[in-house]
Amino acid sequence: MHHENVRLAQCAKVRWWGHGDKNSRYFHAILNKRKQERIGEMSLPNGSTLKSPLETHDGAVQYFMDFLGQSTCVVLLDLSDLVANVISEDDNSRLCSLPTEEEVKQAVFNIPIESSLGPDGFGSGFYRACWDAVRLEVVEAVREFFQGVPLPRIYTASFIVLIPKVAQPTGFDKFWPISLGFVFYKTCSNVLVARLAPVLSSLISSE
Repeated sequence: MHHENVRLAQCAKVRWWGHGDKNSRYFHAILNKRKQERIGEMSLPNGSTLKSPLETHDGAVQYFMDFLGQSTCVVLLDLSDLVANVISEDDNSRLCSLPTEEEVKQAVFNIPIESSLGPDGFGSGFYRACWDAVRLEVVEAVREFFQGVPLPRIYTASFIVLIPKVAQPTGFDKFWPISLGFVFYKTCSNVLVARLAPVLSSLISSE
């Protein structure tokens, strides 16, 4: 029942769950509501309408490939003279130092178990349960990131999930594209967040 509740919680995309059959009924109610909100048709900028699930799928893939594939060259102004040096050498050394095993473990264990899975299908629950078996490889991978080793494609790939901006959207521009990345990607981000938190008050002006 516990494993089924975890599975249903992930399908229902809810962050609150406990134990027992009561939660299962709650998750099923959420899933039924989501089914009722499914989109039947989608309009394109050229005036055509996509009606079948296959047409909608192909249309979404093409739209967001074009949207996310756009690249623009922007010339950034040199504002270095306007930015004061507020980070001390000690802070800079701490921010750039290689993460300890405890830092990486905390970053992994701070990822909610019910968070959406990345392309490999392994969520933070797997890494928590198997930490003793995988910790050396995970710590080594995170340290390579801090050493500037280019991330391979397997780490940077992610699922794109479309979140409606409005009820019953009629066009692909009415969706937010959200990335569901690997636990490794989230782990590196959590380490950076934990290190930056103590110095944010120095970096951000009160004005």
